[in-house]
Amino acid sequence: MTGAWTREAVEAQGPTTAVPVLAEILGVDKDTIYDAIRRNEWTMTRVLRLGRRIKIPTVDIVAYLFGPAEAPPVVPSQCQHDESPQVTVHQPQSQCGCTPAASGVVHQLRGA
Repeated sequence: MTGAWTREAVEAQGPTTAVPVLAEILGVDKDTIYDAIRRNEWTMTRVLRLGRRIKIPTVDIVAYLFGPAEAPPVVPSQCQHDESPQVTVHQPQSQCGCTPAASGVVHQLRGA
């Protein structure tokens, strides 16, 4: 590939990436990466050793270069009730009419 690698191009490599491809993505010599892996100095990503083969998780490369994947927007559910970790009350909620599953149960607090 010529030019800069995009997030989509890196992700298109599949679940794992070979060291020569990683070297191309980073713009370094593959022997530099292999040497760092052999000396246990490679900390940028996890290293998967499959016999003599070395693979790099593509998700690690993407996270290092582009940051974590964006989380989908949070969509509030219909039921958003205040809950006590100790007492679950058996009564329908006025907002939606739902009833808690474990009704009328008093739970012992941890460490008490």
